[in-house]
Amino acid sequence: MVFGANPGGRHHMHICGLYYLDPAYQNRFPGPRKYLPPLSQSVHARIIASTSRTTLTQTFVNPSSDTAIPELRYNFPLYDGVSVVAFTCTINNDRVIRGVVQEKNTARRTYDDAVAKGQTAGLLEQLPDASDVFTTTVGNVPAGAQIAVKIEYLGELKHDAEVDGTRFTIPTSIAPRFGSYPGTLLNKPTNVSTHEGISIVVDAEVPSGSVIKSIQSPSHPIAVSVGSTSTMSADATPSLQLASATLSLGTAELDNDFIIQVIATNTSNPVAVLETHPTIPHQQALMATLVPKFKMATTKPEVVFICDRSGSMEGNRMSDLKNALKVFLKSLPVGAMFNICSFGSGHSFLFDKSVTYDQNTLETAMKHVETFDANFGGTQIHDPIEQTFKRRHIDLDLEVFLLTDGEVWGEENLFSMVNNHIRKSKGAIRLFTLGVGQDVSHSLIEGLARAGNGFSQAVSENEKMSGKVVRMLKGALTPHVNDYSLEVKYSDAESETEPEDEFEIIESDSATLYKPLTQDASHQPKKPISLFDTSADEDVEMEGEQPHTDGTGTDRYSHVPVVKPPKVLQAPFQIPPLFPYSRTTVYLLLSPDRELKNKTPESLVLRGTSSQGPLELQIPITILQEKAETIHQLAARKAVKELEEGRGWIFHVKSKDGQSLKEKHPGRFPSMVEREAVRLGIQFQVGGKWCSFVAVDNDPASPGSKEDRQRDLAHVAEKATPDQVFTVRRCQAVDAVGKSFWEQIKSCNW
Repeated sequence: MVFGANPGGRHHMHICGLYYLDPAYQNRFPGPRKYLPPLSQSVHARIIASTSRTTLTQTFVNPSSDTAIPELRYNFPLYDGVSVVAFTCTINNDRVIRGVVQEKNTARRTYDDAVAKGQTAGLLEQLPDASDVFTTTVGNVPAGAQIAVKIEYLGELKHDAEVDGTRFTIPTSIAPRFGSYPGTLLNKPTNVSTHEGISIVVDAEVPSGSVIKSIQSPSHPIAVSVGSTSTMSADATPSLQLASATLSLGTAELDNDFIIQVIATNTSNPVAVLETHPTIPHQQALMATLVPKFKMATTKPEVVFICDRSGSMEGNRMSDLKNALKVFLKSLPVGAMFNICSFGSGHSFLFDKSVTYDQNTLETAMKHVETFDANFGGTQIHDPIEQTFKRRHIDLDLEVFLLTDGEVWGEENLFSMVNNHIRKSKGAIRLFTLGVGQDVSHSLIEGLARAGNGFSQAVSENEKMSGKVVRMLKGALTPHVNDYSLEVKYSDAESETEPEDEFEIIESDSATLYKPLTQDASHQPKKPISLFDTSADEDVEMEGEQPHTDGTGTDRYSHVPVVKPPKVLQAPFQIPPLFPYSRTTVYLLLSPDRELKNKTPESLVLRGTSSQGPLELQIPITILQEKAETIHQLAARKAVKELEEGRGWIFHVKSKDGQSLKEKHPGRFPSMVEREAVRLGIQFQVGGKWCSFVAVDNDPASPGSKEDRQRDLAHVAEKATPDQVFTVRRCQAVDAVGKSFWEQIKSCNW
């Protein structure tokens, strides 16, 4: 199977901007793109601990004063794993359309219907071939109109092992260079004032007990203010828990990814925070950040380095790859086994099978690295990874390091292959990824690391990396622990039951989650149908049956078996290996119908076993006093991401006869997975592969303000059953979501 790189660069066709297809080329698909000139661009991000909320605002103009545009498209790439939670489009500063999440096909019909009626409408979707690229379609844009697009998204911040801090990234492609547009950039009208340049502001906060040591950027020169944020008043009291970084460019373009590193004290303790949903009664979500500190002896496994030598790695990328690989090789423990695989259009191994690491084999490997060049053609990444798995010494654990710029397509099949090999090895294989250079595909390197039970790191061109590389290797040499589990411990102050009954254990493969297709209630034998009916007319044309729809899109799954979601849904469902110098976040969605919904969670208990003995950690839970949705949305997106990548709780459910759902219903199982992702997307208003944001121009004559509608919807949600809540949630305006979380979490003891 071939996974080819885009010769012009992976993101060449996926840059941020509004464009339409030239109508003069109607018979050509696709026609040339005409990009609307940007008037202003701004980014504001707020970092709290290891989470971020980012608002991206861009304003464009239709340069024609007499021609309306029937349909505009807006592409924007985002860092892997983010949750898009709000989408608004403003026309001429007076017409605002706000997005809500619907099942993807339903959202498309809603959009098409609105456009057909002449309404301004928007549709935000995830591209099927790249999970970190979203696209928005805006219909019926008037002549000369100014269009402001605002996207709001949440994300977990990566741990940067080089500085032992958090890493925040804004992709280059949100502000593309002039010559990188895959089409024509139209001229700005002379009668429209513009604000040249781009402004990026990043505000950072750490909780009490921590102090920001520094906020820095390895990619751009920034202005830094310690003690305050951009939103504080001038007379506010300064605090070392606050800092702000600003990038202001005279041109509206980024020459490479914008990276911020936040280094603070006392951020290495495991924490757990509980949030209560504002509109779904008894619905709660828990976020646990796990930061292990092991006292266990390191192992001497088999280590294989898979190195990208395709044409896209030329220049500084290849130099950085070689430097990283040399650090890896010099840091291996004596007695381990190792090999090097080079790949591009094809692949080759330094040794037929991995060899023992000693002075002689190290010298051979170092001489081999000196010959590296970006001369292996295109990028075919599937076969070298699979061959590395197949060549392993089955009596040793295998640690694989992939060094690449990530410019490939076909991610889903690649993730599926890695998932299968990891599962077959029963956890003996782990895959780590190091993204090299600017414009790295974070969806690829993050997705492969998740599928491979490892973790990823990224280095931009000429960025320091020795500390990062050594810490990655130290993580890979830790013993394999594959049975981590979580339990929620509740306070028994008001309980008459024994303390051991006050634990809520995460459901896994329980047959109680599964319910077969409902049979006919009457159970009466049906009247036989005649095999020769003279009234039957074989020449009558077949009429297409119009599917019934309830407006949510979930009715399209009525033909598949019912599977109840766990009362405590964990994401990721299987806790991945935990590594020193790498923070792992695990979420729990606590459903309203769980048995202990009226009790107060007290602590989270993490357990595991290793060859060196049992492991256990108890983490106290901090309860946020005000209700919010941020943790719920991060949890839902993590759960949906797993389903999109072929993992998650539904893959572990078994029927009463012991068969997995995938084995019992091979034809319907994909629909079962999709239905669960849609349920989570609609209920918690997060977009993804099977859910889209749709926005339609509101009727100005509609009664009631937005605040009135919010209040009415919240009131309805309080009286709805858990199964009905998603219908109410579908109607809520997303941009009012989760604001209070950010005011509360800064006071938590992380």
